[in-house]
This record gives sequence, C-alpha cells and structure tokens, in this order.
Amino acid sequence: MRNILAALLLSLVVLTTSASAQGAPSSAGKQADARAGLRPTRIAVFDSRIVLDSMPERRRAESELALAQAQARVKLEAAKDSLRAAVDELAKFEQTMSMREREAVTLNLRARELLVEETVARLDQDVQRAYVTLRQPMVERLRAAVRAVREKEGYDLLIDLASEGLMLEASPSINLTSLVLRELRKPVADVRHR
Repeated sequence: MRNILAALLLSLVVLTTSASAQGAPSSAGKQADARAGLRPTRIAVFDSRIVLDSMPERRRAESELALAQAQARVKLEAAKDSLRAAVDELAKFEQTMSMREREAVTLNLRARELLVEETVARLDQDVQRAYVTLRQPMVERLRAAVRAVREKEGYDLLIDLASEGLMLEASPSINLTSLVLRELRKPVADVRHR
C-alpha cells in the first residue's frame, strides 16, 4: 500500500514538473480547457491518527475496550488457576498412583491445558471484535467528515497518511474503473496478424 501512495505522489510530482516545464498555458488554452470542463486534479492528504485521537467518543471506547480486556484477563486467570490446582493435585498423589491412573490424570491435564490455550485464542478474538465494534462508529464519522471536507474544498482525492490500508476518499470523476473495464472488454487482436 505504501507503494501505491509513493506512486501517486511520484505521478503528482511528475505532472507538476512537466506542467512547469511546459510553461503556463496560453489564455486560449485555458479558455479551451474551461469550455471542455477540464481542470487540474486536486489531491491532498490528512492524518486519521490525529483526528481519531481528538474525537470525543474515543475515551468512552477506550474504557469499554479496557473493561473487555480486564474481563478477558479474569477469565484467563481462572482457567490457569484451575489448571495449576490440577497439576498440584497430581504432584501430591503421583507417587501413590498406578501407571494407568497416572496416564489418565496426565491425559486429563493435557486436555485442560488445551482448553486454556483455546480460551486464550477465543478471548483474543473477543477483545479484537470488541475493538472493531467500538472503533467502527468513529471510523464511519471520520469517513463522512473526510468526504464532506473533500467536496466542500473541491479536492478530487484525499489520502490518509496514517493508514496502512490507505484510506482514500476520491471524487467519482477521477475514477477510471469503467474505462479500464471497457479497455479489458475490447476484443483481443489476433497476434499472428500483427
């Protein structure tokens, strides 16, 4: 994704440089562009980390997440304590057990150990789900605000500097997907006739 951002920024620099090298367009060229409805593409950046950190609902979401994490830790500690108690019990009576009893208790301990590992994985998933659920309304508000600013300020593309997945808000007028699809749907010329 960082490569996409770098390519976008590089293309912007190249376009700016080539436009500067060609000099200012003539007034006739500007009038022709205006009649054709052409204008330069406007691109800007923003940092979602700063915006999300400033949102008032962030504190509530963080406290709810901290509560979910604390509840997960309590459940995990209970499972670990139960396993430790079973291990201690085995240590007390191991010498008096028959081989068969020792194997049965060892298998039971291994099953409980696997249950603790499964509990850890499930609790991690629960906390991650809680994080996504708590963050989603803030992300939706952020997207709406970014779209409103882009439209109000007349930008065609806004790029999030903080996003690993590159949060983009783009004007439909610069979306070339339909043109790419049209190009891909063109019949392929026979290579032998070239």
